[in-house]
Amino acid sequence: MQQLPAITVHGRFQPPIHVNHWGYIQEGFARAEHVTLLITNPFKDEAYDAAASWRNDPENNPFTYDERKCMFETLLGNLGIEPSRYNIKPFNIKDPNSFKELDPAVPNLVNVYSEWSEKKDALFQEHGLQTIRLEKPKTVPVSGTLLRKILLDNQDQPQELGRKLVAAGLIAEALPGLLAVLEARERHSVT
Repeated sequence: MQQLPAITVHGRFQPPIHVNHWGYIQEGFARAEHVTLLITNPFKDEAYDAAASWRNDPENNPFTYDERKCMFETLLGNLGIEPSRYNIKPFNIKDPNSFKELDPAVPNLVNVYSEWSEKKDALFQEHGLQTIRLEKPKTVPVSGTLLRKILLDNQDQPQELGRKLVAAGLIAEALPGLLAVLEARERHSVT
């Protein structure tokens, strides 16, 4: 397969980044020289959508955009991916103006596996944007809900937290960035 010059991938990534997230993002890096990671619901203010009602629940959005961006930068560095190969941007998928900021010449990789992901594919197309449609089922039954519960229940035990998160599907290379964000939160809450 000939590499494209650029592609986008997108997701809420709460938390970044489990094995299914990584499989999707890896597909972007395999297809293009440059990947733009669009972090959806960046400021936790996206409009409600019945096809994805969980997206707006504060319990399902424990990390800020800046925290998720930091975790991705750490992860990609740990994996040896040069910063020149990617950039990370906030993307409110429920705001038509966000689509206007995307380059129509750059295809958007959309993994379609649910009603919500079908709707996302349609949203890109409705705004005149190219999509490359993947129909890749989740390879591992990873639950963002379970990862968030493990985070909540084990925050005071970093080694146990890391072991449980990786066992539940977080990729090991993502752990240092996640722990750094949690440590930064702890430092700020003490001061």
